[in-house]
Amino acid sequence: MPVLHVFVKQVPDISTLEYDPSTLAPRFEKATPRLGEADLVALEAAIRIKESWSGEVVVLSAGDGVNELVLREALAMGADRCFYVSDQRLAGADSWVTANVLSRLSRKVGKADLLLCGEASTDSGNHQLGPRLSEALNIPCVTHVVGIELSEGLVRVRRILEDRTETFETGLPLIATASLELASPRLPSLLMIKAASKKPIIKVNLAELGLDEGLLEPLVERLSVRVFKTARRNIVLEGGPLECAEKLVESLVKEGVFKA
Repeated sequence: MPVLHVFVKQVPDISTLEYDPSTLAPRFEKATPRLGEADLVALEAAIRIKESWSGEVVVLSAGDGVNELVLREALAMGADRCFYVSDQRLAGADSWVTANVLSRLSRKVGKADLLLCGEASTDSGNHQLGPRLSEALNIPCVTHVVGIELSEGLVRVRRILEDRTETFETGLPLIATASLELASPRLPSLLMIKAASKKPIIKVNLAELGLDEGLLEPLVERLSVRVFKTARRNIVLEGGPLECAEKLVESLVKEGVFKA
């Protein structure tokens, strides 16, 4: 029976995100926290494998101010256990630090056959976690996965690139980063939500992982984040279709969008 580790990240819900009108800086602290979209896809894929092969799905997370209620969603979907690290020192963590923490957490929790995460987080979107986990854990990694098939001791994964589709067959363990096309996350029923309240969520102290200070120092420094504010010109073209088309082209040429 396979053991699956799924790495999830708590991110701000974009639909609830506000910004400071004086500085245009987003107010992340006021946004509702949720699990990343691609991470939920990875979790759904893991749960489907569990339903076909039995086994266990373990959710792992790390960050600053991790909310257990947010992690309960993963358990409600069908995960069995959850381990997380929540520490103020991870407030400015980049993918390097996050991968160092999660790889140690994965080792502490136990051996896994298949390790899954979203191909990119909703907030940073840098596509680095999977490959960095691969380096830290010395486990092969396939990115942008849109299909996973498990067999005895083997896994077949498929990914779609810009100019081709690739299919890989390899032994376990394997790290796979999930594209949004891999699966559609289920909506937990009321019974599943109630059952999740009895499943274990275990907080692990950062000090327990035995990480050197150098592994907790970000390699990337974020200087600032600002909202890109735009304003519409609200130009109304009047006349017939041909006349409006000519006016539109003339306006776009004047704006320098293209040359006539």
